[in-house]
Amino acid sequence: MSGDGESAKGMTVESEALVRKLRELIVESAPDPQVAGPILECSIDTPIDSVIPFSSLIVLGTIVAVEHQFDISVSKEAWNQGLKQEPTLRRLAGLIEELRS
Repeated sequence: MSGDGESAKGMTVESEALVRKLRELIVESAPDPQVAGPILECSIDTPIDSVIPFSSLIVLGTIVAVEHQFDISVSKEAWNQGLKQEPTLRRLAGLIEELRS
C-alpha cells in the first residue's frame, strides 16, 4: 500500500483496501484536492492533522462520503468514541470496520 511502509503490518487485506479507499475519499471530500493530496502517501499511523489541514469541512465531507460508500451511519458519538486520539488512517479504518460489524 502506498506510503505506509512497515506501519501496515498486522492489517488484513480488507483493512488495507479500506485505507486505500479512505485516502481517496478524503481527497475527494476536500474543498481543494491538491491541499489534501499528501494523504495519498502518508503513513497510516501519522496523525492526519500533521499531513493535511483536517478541517471541519473536510471531516464532514469525509463522514458523508464514508456513510455513502460503506452504507453505514456515523454518529457524532461513534466518531468521538472511535477517535478519542488524533485521527489517523488506521483509526478511521478501525472505526469503519467496527461500524460495519
